[in-house]
Amino acid sequence: MPISRTKNLQHKAYIPSSARENQYLMAKIPLTDELIAQYQPLIDSSSETPYEKLYQHLANKFFAINDKFSLESAQFIANDKFARVRFSPEKFTAQTKQQVLFLYNPKYHTSRNTFFNGTNKAKKITLIFLANGDDIRGQSAKFHQLVTKALMDFANETEIAPEKIRVSDHQHLTYDLFAKSKGIEGSQAHKFRPIADRYMADQHTLSAQARALTYAVVDFPINRRVRALVSNDENPQERYNPLYNLIADAFIGAAKKQNLNNGAVIANGLVPIIRSGEDENVVTSGELLMLSYNPLHTSCGYTCKWNSAKLVDSVQLVFVASEQDKTSHGYGKFVNEIEQALHTFAKKLDIIGEQEEMMVRLHQHVGFYLK
Repeated sequence: MPISRTKNLQHKAYIPSSARENQYLMAKIPLTDELIAQYQPLIDSSSETPYEKLYQHLANKFFAINDKFSLESAQFIANDKFARVRFSPEKFTAQTKQQVLFLYNPKYHTSRNTFFNGTNKAKKITLIFLANGDDIRGQSAKFHQLVTKALMDFANETEIAPEKIRVSDHQHLTYDLFAKSKGIEGSQAHKFRPIADRYMADQHTLSAQARALTYAVVDFPINRRVRALVSNDENPQERYNPLYNLIADAFIGAAKKQNLNNGAVIANGLVPIIRSGEDENVVTSGELLMLSYNPLHTSCGYTCKWNSAKLVDSVQLVFVASEQDKTSHGYGKFVNEIEQALHTFAKKLDIIGEQEEMMVRLHQHVGFYLK
């Protein structure tokens, strides 16, 4: 095989044909004193739910604009809960104290809901636009443009300054690392070009101030076979420390072998939220574990967070790409290195691919202000 063709193949990642696609855009609007003053007539201080009319007014405007642009699935959130979106064969929406989780299949499911409590003044309004269709990645630029036009209309209708509206575009590909072992045939070839590059190919240019982040989160279930790999510590407070150390050592060793130097091992039951930031930070916020990474920093190391006294159902393994992981082709090589690291990790822990699964969720994310 010619060298040029070999190099080109290194930059393509082949993922199972059964991989599932998601895209959603999230717009956050601070509920400032100025905005409250602007809508003062809608706020009834004598009511037990003084903000009910304000939220309903903004939600009505929001949904009317969605109808105008033929956007099927949208969510209006004004309760300061963190929104998460995942693929699911069954449509389901769940709420916890801090989160709203949307599970759906973009090909078949649509939804439109409001989530607010008129009693409380929220810190922000969050608008969610869920992509629909059977070619999510191929149509992502078109959906992005449609949503940003709808948001500009919403800003004009509500007299909210577009430069105050922070927008993030989230895209996922999710698949079982051992899909082939389970009889799944066929694959999809991806170069994993940055979102800005993909959109430019579709004649859409993102703002120069847009910030991008590429990362992967892997769900590693803790079953009876894995638990039996080590003996528990006799100290109840350190009971699962040997298990988590085994997993972390195997994972970090396999990752570093592929020159993957940014990531985390999470085994404390919290939901890891990965975001771009100037500095690397780890902040626990109730149910959530906020992890900030700067893609310009090439070797942040691995953060390990676990509760030695508590056995979790699964461990979250996180890989975060730096600018160094992006080639002129995209992040395909980075994804291949992740897969190689995971297969090394799986071999160390004797994982049985035909019977066990490791769900890999590849994220590409870009954030910017509307104007």
